Amino acid sequence: MLNHPNADQNPTPPAGSPVLVSGASFAGLATAYWLNRLGYRVTVVELAPELRRGGTPVDIEGETITILERMGMFEAVRAKTLPPRAFECKDAQDHTLGGFGVETGPDAAPPTRFEIHRDDLLDILFAGIDGSVELRFGRSIKRLEDSPDSVMVTLDDGSQHAFALVFGCDGNRSNTRKLVFGDEKNFTYFMGGYVYLKVVPETGLLPPNVSQVYSVPGLTTMLNGYDDRTDIAFAFRTASEIDYDYRDRAQQRAMIHDRFDGLGWKVPAALNLMGTDEDFYFDWITQIRMPTWSKGRIALVGDAAYCVSPVAGMGGSMAIIGAGRLAEALGRHGDDHAAAFQEYHDKLHAFVDDVQKRAANEGMAMIFPASEAEISERDRKLRDGGLEI
Repeated sequence: MLNHPNADQNPTPPAGSPVLVSGASFAGLATAYWLNRLGYRVTVVELAPELRRGGTPVDIEGETITILERMGMFEAVRAKTLPPRAFECKDAQDHTLGGFGVETGPDAAPPTRFEIHRDDLLDILFAGIDGSVELRFGRSIKRLEDSPDSVMVTLDDGSQHAFALVFGCDGNRSNTRKLVFGDEKNFTYFMGGYVYLKVVPETGLLPPNVSQVYSVPGLTTMLNGYDDRTDIAFAFRTASEIDYDYRDRAQQRAMIHDRFDGLGWKVPAALNLMGTDEDFYFDWITQIRMPTWSKGRIALVGDAAYCVSPVAGMGGSMAIIGAGRLAEALGRHGDDHAAAFQEYHDKLHAFVDDVQKRAANEGMAMIFPASEAEISERDRKLRDGGLEI
């Protein structure tokens, strides 16, 4: 459980020591919030010209709720909570093979999981630091030179700045991680598939507050219905990585069409909604697995250090948990950053390992089944009430 740092916990406070956070998504904003609370002078750099918006909703549960409560943000999250969603697995004729509904009414158990649109959570976190930290959009780190006393940072505009600590919160393709630890392939665990995600205005393909999934071996289409929008997801399984240009969006759309054209259910209608724009997410399904999350005065937080993959459904939560655990360690150890970074890793890595293993060993088979046997097992568990997604 995260405790607010105070003077007793931090016998040698940083007294305005300058620190740099790379990345302004969930991990970066939450980390910046806690560093500011601890008394550091915080600068955030973000390559994009503004906050990166868009994307699918985020689940908030467990320790994430506790941390947001301590940040004074949970009531704002609760106010933006989406209605519970039912889940249905479908066949080609739109028959329901299994699923679960939602309990409502006075006798329903209090919710323990809350879903919120990604942009709403981003705005809540941003409001927590706005005016309290320095934000530099359109900037990224070009070079890091770590020394016993500080980190000399060269930004992409050529300017140089000395910081007491640097935090890489810049996602699973982290530039900070590459600069400090080397080639990302050393830490990337490929889970055997690729995923496409796009958010479009409400389509009429399914009712609000329902998720529907259609799978054939190695191919899954998922639709999430909301009052004003629909999430469209296509995922396909592969035995090995595919060589493609991550900047070529037309090539990525073609990869989806090559595999999903000709399928039944609502797949043709979903494919038609892909359009020709570049406003979608496409990437391999991977995890980041590292033996350590820090080196010298530089530490990684969230997907940069321990991406659990979209399969786990906990990316936003892990970012907030990681930032909170890091703050707890820094608050306890004061200016002994090495001890704080070690505690941060030692107390969190077992939880990360468990989430990653479950996603890789069970999650892929349940969410993106590769065979008829995996599809049958998933549908059986849904019928028997033994699976929650």
